[in-house]
Amino acid sequence: MFLDKKATSVIEAMVVLLIVVTWIIWMFQVFWNSQKLSASTANKIQAIQIAREGIEAMKNIRDTNWILYSSDTKNCWNTKNYNNDCVWDDNWTITDIEALSYKIYKNSDNKWYLSEKTTSDTKYTEVNYRNEMKVWLDSDWFFTQTWAMIEIKPLFTREIAISYPDTGSSNDEKMEINSIVYWKDLSSNRPHKVQFKAILTNWKK
Repeated sequence: MFLDKKATSVIEAMVVLLIVVTWIIWMFQVFWNSQKLSASTANKIQAIQIAREGIEAMKNIRDTNWILYSSDTKNCWNTKNYNNDCVWDDNWTITDIEALSYKIYKNSDNKWYLSEKTTSDTKYTEVNYRNEMKVWLDSDWFFTQTWAMIEIKPLFTREIAISYPDTGSSNDEKMEINSIVYWKDLSSNRPHKVQFKAILTNWKK
């Protein structure tokens, strides 16, 4: 009888221990999943900011062109990197923002500039794409795609894809902007994506 009670006590202790261990594991999973969700939400908010800034930067480029080249807004509204050769020049392919993919950054003169994507890679999973399209924070807290002191974690990329929906040619009066941001975090094995589109028109022509 004594041995039976002792065995029963051991079994009861093991059952209690199993319940406690199961509860601890469950609580850890809940905590870990909530941490991943919190981090993923914060990353998505930042990705949205990065993508929106790409759209706003392109609007700023157009508006700055209007100011710099007010004498010829027809030819210069979408000139690339403030090339004054656009004035009274109908050879748009030399000075215009072409229908390509770009990085975008602020230069020392505090203007937004574009740099064509050079890698043929097109996916976040490809190393060359991540390296070239990486996003940094500059000293003024703008998201830039030239090297800066502040590196963002996790690694975000931004691609500004330009197209001209009416004619396909850069001498059109309507430009479509697609600001695409990728990143990867612990919430998924696959990269996340945020993108915003906007149509810019040359309504001052």
